[in-house]
Amino acid sequence: MSDDAEHNLPGLISSIAVQKRNKERYSIFVNEEFLMGVSEQTLISLNLRKGIEVTPTLYRKMQGEEGRFEVKAYIIKLLGRRDHARRELQTKALKKEYPREVIHEVLDELEAQGYIDDTAFAKKYAVDKFRLNSWGPAKIKAHLYKKGIQRSVARKSVNAVFNDEDLEETFIHLISKRKSHFLREEHLLKRKKKVVDYLARKGFRSSSIYRSIDKLMKIIEK
Repeated sequence: MSDDAEHNLPGLISSIAVQKRNKERYSIFVNEEFLMGVSEQTLISLNLRKGIEVTPTLYRKMQGEEGRFEVKAYIIKLLGRRDHARRELQTKALKKEYPREVIHEVLDELEAQGYIDDTAFAKKYAVDKFRLNSWGPAKIKAHLYKKGIQRSVARKSVNAVFNDEDLEETFIHLISKRKSHFLREEHLLKRKKKVVDYLARKGFRSSSIYRSIDKLMKIIEK
């Protein structure tokens, strides 16, 4: 796009052509000269067609719509890779130096359309981190907070996973995998502390750990 494009306006759209390298984008020509490339969404939303007069005001709207389209395309690309919390998407978009106001508008739109759902994200995250990584409730909540999930939403999501969960089997699985590591400590009290500390780092509450600690110590000694 020429830096002098706006100075040559107003002018009539003389033609609109599909771009050769990207069939989803269109080249706008005003008075037979190339003005700018736009997405199909911009074309439709601004009702751009042959014969329409492009004023400096309309030109700036076209630029704004294209900027918005770029932000939306970037965020949808991120969501296509994996689920994200809203604040994660905002942080990544800000690092790309997109305008904050445009980012918020796009996030609001995608949230209204169901592409972004922090509650659903938190529930899935809590389930996955427990089932796949054996994280405890404290660690899961801490990570959800960092991702910008509201505390009430994070607590409900974690409680839904752990309320009816018997953690002893999880503890046995984790400790059995590191049995040789704990056996290196011959002093029993220090060994017990290592077990408790390890499970606490995984995010499990001390009260839950101590209910199973005697059984875990016997498993290590077998």
